[in-house]
Amino acid sequence: TAAPVCVLSTAGDGVVLPGEFDVVLIDELDVSGFSDAPVLDVDRVAPLRGSNAAYVIFTSGSTGKPKGVAVSHEAIVNQMAWMQGQYVLTGSDVYLQKTATTFDVSLWGFFLPLAVGARLVVATHDGHRDPGYLASVIADQGVTVTDFVPTMLSVFAGAVSAELLGSLRDVFVIGEALPAQAVRDFGVVSGARVHNLYGPTEAAVSITFADVTGAVDGGVVSIGVPQWNSQVFVLDSRLRPVPVGVAGELYLSGVQLARGYVSRPDLSADRFVANPFGGVGSRMYRTGDLVRWGVSGELEYIGRTDFQVKFRGQRIELGEIESALVA
Repeated sequence: TAAPVCVLSTAGDGVVLPGEFDVVLIDELDVSGFSDAPVLDVDRVAPLRGSNAAYVIFTSGSTGKPKGVAVSHEAIVNQMAWMQGQYVLTGSDVYLQKTATTFDVSLWGFFLPLAVGARLVVATHDGHRDPGYLASVIADQGVTVTDFVPTMLSVFAGAVSAELLGSLRDVFVIGEALPAQAVRDFGVVSGARVHNLYGPTEAAVSITFADVTGAVDGGVVSIGVPQWNSQVFVLDSRLRPVPVGVAGELYLSGVQLARGYVSRPDLSADRFVANPFGGVGSRMYRTGDLVRWGVSGELEYIGRTDFQVKFRGQRIELGEIESALVA
């Protein structure tokens, strides 16, 4: 459904695709006849705008057909600007990138260091599964910032020693509900600050945040409050706001919402709905997540309203498994 115009590769990859796709080998291109001056709008088929799609990432579908989420330039730029404004990386930082490029969380590692001149360290293939390897990379490279899914944070904390993690300053956690015990376990081996971020692929990586360093109470920690230019609503089945402490479905709005699902207008219309609390043309994304407002003014995650589950940070629709079994 993505319908790419071509696939970029190198001769060494030996990529072979069906005839309808052109494979462009970038290491064999003759670019000697092209200027190295910046590309202008007159050089393009059409001018670039903030609303143009920046990337498409495929995520779980309910019928066994993954859906492509198209996210705009302005959405991901807002995310990166907020990240830098909130966490202030500098040229002396070292970001450990260990998330697969098929997950939007990988964009933190690719874009944040590039934006501020920090150093990016890329883990080996499947290195994210090996706590000992990750700890040694953190120690050897002086890593200051990285990210984890909650499941891996727990495993990592229970398998490494504190002396290897002295350079760590900030750890971003995202992908599934974060147990307070995982935060406590990590606090035993590292003094780094732990930031719990929440956001589906349909909202440019993350859209709420909370500093949960030293969290000691409860089973699951807060997912916090909205980021820049973002709004969240906790609504009942009639799209009415629910009181503090009452469970409701979480709806997201603001600049970081995706454009929709590629070539799936029906699904886009079902999940991206009109926002009755915004201006003309304003949209909300219906997450399917059950949350409630806590007395502290932060969101508390409860569970799902449908049959989607998370496994090590990956979205899995149980309907896909059912569809495969029926087939």
